[in-house]
Amino acid sequence: MSRVSGLVFLTLVLGAASLGAVACSDDGNLGGSSGQTPASSSGTPGSSGDPGSSGNPGSSGNNPGSSGNVVKVTEELTGEITTARTLSNAKDYLLKGLVTVKAGATLTIEKGTFIKGDSASKAILLIEPGGKLMAEGTADEPIVFSSQAAGAARRPGDWGGVIVLGKAPVNFLGGKGNVEGILKTGNGPGTEYGGTDPEDNSGVIRYVRIEYAGIIISTNNEVNGLTLAGVGRGTKIDHVQVRKALDDCFEFFGGTVDAHHLICQHNQDDGFDFDNGFTGRLQFLVLQQDPTHTGEDNGIESDNDADKSANLPFTAPQVYNATLCGKNSDVDSAQFGMLLRANTRGTYANMVVTGFEANLDVRDGTGTALVTPVAGQAVTSLTGSLFFGAKGTGVVDNIAYPEDTGTAPNKDNDTGLNEVLWFKTAGSNNAFDKDPGINCFDPKTPVFGPAVSLTEGAATPPAGFDVTAVYKGAFKDVNDKWATTGRWAVWDSE
Repeated sequence: MSRVSGLVFLTLVLGAASLGAVACSDDGNLGGSSGQTPASSSGTPGSSGDPGSSGNPGSSGNNPGSSGNVVKVTEELTGEITTARTLSNAKDYLLKGLVTVKAGATLTIEKGTFIKGDSASKAILLIEPGGKLMAEGTADEPIVFSSQAAGAARRPGDWGGVIVLGKAPVNFLGGKGNVEGILKTGNGPGTEYGGTDPEDNSGVIRYVRIEYAGIIISTNNEVNGLTLAGVGRGTKIDHVQVRKALDDCFEFFGGTVDAHHLICQHNQDDGFDFDNGFTGRLQFLVLQQDPTHTGEDNGIESDNDADKSANLPFTAPQVYNATLCGKNSDVDSAQFGMLLRANTRGTYANMVVTGFEANLDVRDGTGTALVTPVAGQAVTSLTGSLFFGAKGTGVVDNIAYPEDTGTAPNKDNDTGLNEVLWFKTAGSNNAFDKDPGINCFDPKTPVFGPAVSLTEGAATPPAGFDVTAVYKGAFKDVNDKWATTGRWAVWDSE
């Protein structure tokens, strides 16, 4: 669910002392090259010999990326980082309490480094505005943030998560907000984010896995797997997996940061959550929800802000080439592939959405926002996409509930917008009656790419994206295995 970002935060540190493309280039395009493993390279899913399977590196707190289990000295990481510091892959690290990278400092993490989050203190790594995180792993030597527990003892919420704050624009009145979930007394410099620099640079997060994270402090006050608040497009983010998070996998509070090749697996809230004026570009996203969790878990959830205001900039992400896979059953709580609400905007294209109760729901003042430009802002668009396999009783054409009665789920909650007709708008090239032919629900050996590329009606991504990805979904075809090749991503039910 969307989160409120201007709360007064309580001290909760218990016992703490204080795009197929390769990785981003520096030209701002999501389809740049940095010599990493190509997204379309062939390979097998992460099973035998890959991290996450029983007895292999990455499954029990040992260093990933090596040829076998390696016992290393563990060093505690606590307090404030005020100067340049490097975490060597010759050690493991135990993150305890709130660890803060202060403005002007850079934390560099070597490829293949394993960082365990302390459970008792609900450890959090926080990058303040002006600080930098240089976490650049590789496909076979990823950087892993995980639970300090081993094997089957690991659980979502074992530790806090990773939070990056920047100086890019947000839509709070006054231009700045305070991030939720930070373990401090009251709002202050350490929780504040936002500013006037869309090119702000908070570092690099590449080939990184974050697992078993998340804290629920109170209603609308949580820590996600990876929180990006006011982060600018000078920051490079790609090939990141968040799995087994107690809350959202990825949440973007404002900012302009671009990202590509993002994986969310078996989270316990939303996969990708946008709030407070986020305007970045995202490409190649994949979500696999946990069928055993009965919460209101959505694939994409987007709000302008918690007050449904018209504050500028509007939350208006540009999202191309996503494969969102729900629970493949109708669970007790509502869950939607795309939940657009609270006056949000956005551009969505080349989406494959399947296995949710309903694949689309528009709420609040957003119905008007879809068709009425405000202050020169673009309207919301959804094109070149494929919806299939909706599980809710009465959902029309795998798209949405008809909203033709006075009670939920068919109660009008979007100023009279007919989502079904909007999805079917002439020229949108959206489809609702074609099986994408993928097996994206298998937690251990998913097959995300279709046998034949879904090119019919697909949109051509604009400049700044990988413009060759003229197909629906995050995968060109069955041979496109960017999410299941190498040791950086783990697929498992545990």
